[in-house]
Amino acid sequence: MTQNDKQEFLKKAKDFMDSMPYKIEPYSSRNWGHPWHSLCSYHGKLKPAIAYFLIKYFTNKWDTVLDPLCWVWTIPFEACLQWRIWIGNDLSEMAYVISKAKLEKANIEDVNRIIWDIEKYISKNKDTKRIEDLINENKDFWFNWKLESYFHPDTFKEIITLRDYFLKKLIITPEDAVVYSSFLHILHWNRPYALSRCSHPLTPYAPKGEFEYKNVVEHIKDKINITYNKWEFTNYVHWKAIYWDFNDISWIDNSVDFIISSPPFAWSIKFYMQNRMRLRLCWWTPEDFKKADQKFLDSKQKKDFSIYKDFFFMCNRVLKENWKVILHLWKTNKYDMAEELSKYCLDYFDVVYSWTESVQEIEKHGIRDKWWVTEHQYLFLMKK
Repeated sequence: MTQNDKQEFLKKAKDFMDSMPYKIEPYSSRNWGHPWHSLCSYHGKLKPAIAYFLIKYFTNKWDTVLDPLCWVWTIPFEACLQWRIWIGNDLSEMAYVISKAKLEKANIEDVNRIIWDIEKYISKNKDTKRIEDLINENKDFWFNWKLESYFHPDTFKEIITLRDYFLKKLIITPEDAVVYSSFLHILHWNRPYALSRCSHPLTPYAPKGEFEYKNVVEHIKDKINITYNKWEFTNYVHWKAIYWDFNDISWIDNSVDFIISSPPFAWSIKFYMQNRMRLRLCWWTPEDFKKADQKFLDSKQKKDFSIYKDFFFMCNRVLKENWKVILHLWKTNKYDMAEELSKYCLDYFDVVYSWTESVQEIEKHGIRDKWWVTEHQYLFLMKK
């Protein structure tokens, strides 16, 4: 890394943070961005406008951009829309399914064939002994409120049958992913299209109102029709979606130009708790929830931030010589993530710039911050 390279990166970082373009209309709108960013709601995802400008401002066309902790692929999705070669990785099954739906451009005719197959499967199997047993197995699953308390009994039966249909599949195709992501999105909310009684997009807030039967397949069809009416992919680059632990990324060694990522926020939400109902009706078992603290970074870092030594070792390994890392972080009243992570990157990276902005007076994703977050942070690193 030459001094000129470092100074140029520093100047761009300062210019970016001085202007904060994602806070200017229309980008400051909570709903700004490609409509497929909203294919399935997911608590904790990065605001699309931030991802858009990080890609636009710091990378060039055909650069290879890696997000090793990409949640529901917000950063890779923006990269692919801007003609970057994207690589996205996450360890969550739900995030991976949503990524396949967003990034692999499933054909609507093939999606409709999956829906037709599901419709037949539900009709044939919903009253079988197998589904009855699965309903009994799932209805008492809860975090303060039982799963069955959210749905009309006939809707719940169809939900469990649909879950059974996908659990039998060895391989999830992009078409499967679109259908399942659409299903997960409409699973519960306070909107008329939701399959549940009126409830918060976060569980375990109590559902309210009367039990109303809602046909699962018909509601999925409605969601998919709306989604495909917003199919706008003028520019689009296919590349790699990975479902691994970040430590296992090795085949891309020395091939990445930029790492742009938003690690889980310390002492903030646990993605697997805030998305608990969708995860349960995806693939997770009660045992998966018990083991999550030992598996996912957002819990591991609470015990010991030195886990990021492994993260930066990986970043150094996959990056080309003299290339860069940008991390979007949050500061809480317990931890300054930028300060903590700066300690563990120094074997491989120089800290070029760090920036914070207060978020105490704003709303994010329609929900006022309840997780002790006080500031957004940006950490700009350059490989030694």
